[in-house]
Amino acid sequence: PGVFNKIAAMCAESAAEKPTKSPVNETIVEEDAKLIVHESVPTVVESVKKQGIFANMGKDLVKAFNTGVSYFIPVVVIGGVFLAFSLASGTAGDSGMVVTNPFMQNLNTIGMAGIHMMIPVLAAYIAYSIAGKPALAPGFVLGYLANNAVTTPITNAAGEAVSVSTGFLGAMLLGVCAGYFIRWMKTWKVNDTVRTIMPILIMPILSTLALGMVYIYILAYPIGMFMNWLTAVLGSLQGGSALVLGLVIGVMTAFDMGGPVNKTASTFTMAMMTAGVYGPNGAFRVAVAIPPLACGLAALIARDKFDAADKQMGVSAIFMGLIGITEGAIPFAVKDLGHTLPGICIGSAVGAALAMVQGVECYVPHGGMIVALATNNVGLYTLDMAIGTVVAAAILIAMKPKLAAVEATK
Repeated sequence: PGVFNKIAAMCAESAAEKPTKSPVNETIVEEDAKLIVHESVPTVVESVKKQGIFANMGKDLVKAFNTGVSYFIPVVVIGGVFLAFSLASGTAGDSGMVVTNPFMQNLNTIGMAGIHMMIPVLAAYIAYSIAGKPALAPGFVLGYLANNAVTTPITNAAGEAVSVSTGFLGAMLLGVCAGYFIRWMKTWKVNDTVRTIMPILIMPILSTLALGMVYIYILAYPIGMFMNWLTAVLGSLQGGSALVLGLVIGVMTAFDMGGPVNKTASTFTMAMMTAGVYGPNGAFRVAVAIPPLACGLAALIARDKFDAADKQMGVSAIFMGLIGITEGAIPFAVKDLGHTLPGICIGSAVGAALAMVQGVECYVPHGGMIVALATNNVGLYTLDMAIGTVVAAAILIAMKPKLAAVEATK
């Protein structure tokens, strides 16, 4: 009995020490929204309303771009490596590199799937970083839209409708817009029934519809006009100074790495090919390889300015540069556009200008070292590409801050 009395006394003391439940600390479970909310902790929506949708926008954008790149890199690697192996087995033809081996054709199909997916993945995870899972689907769709040609009512000199593809720059813009659009929609006051379908129905549909239409009807139109103007400028330079034409082609090639400016230069050079003029195409095919080659070379040389992920990207970028895929430089541009773009633009301009002045011609609509034998001078074609790559890499390394300095500023 004495033992039981002691146990009972200890239990009574323990119960007395327990704090009484306070209504302020009571947990409220909202079954409809499947959220657990504490009265002492503001909800996400309340936090957004209090701080503002665009609070800490600078930090949010840096985080969003880094998130987009981290998910984007493996897709680039898949596309670049598979394409490199498949195209290396092909032969240069009138339509580009022709792959005849069935296995290599399948490898090429897989590689192209990676290349086509990388821009939507970039946009989707930029949006995801800003607004969470509801922004993923709009990001994927809008990224795909940016990476594929959209027909505008503008016509070119031949009377054909101008198609616009904004590439990775358009995808980054749409990803950011989708993220903030979804973040704004999260602040809407709706009843519990509507709230349950907001993330899976209302948010994706409304954001994709609104931003997609704005892109097609508002953004694509002036870009189409700009592309028409660039084409006219290139046409006026033809027959004049070969040096100036080469410089312009080089800058345009590297400026948006597969975007509308790059596509305009490509369209112009192929139009010249149909007229039997192969010099501009030679300059363009030299220039397309320089951005990824330069970024890869810089990442492997300047170990104190590029992290481990950059070095891995560098190897893939070199592969893509050798097969003439300018998009291999996009991960570096997304991660640090300000320090990447000047170098690759100058390097591509130097390489293209040298090719134009020296009369290097390329007879196929493809670039990189894999088409060297389809040029009129393999030695000069290779030398011009190497010089442009070294110039671009040197500028990139000179402009890029050391990792320690970047960490110190955070």
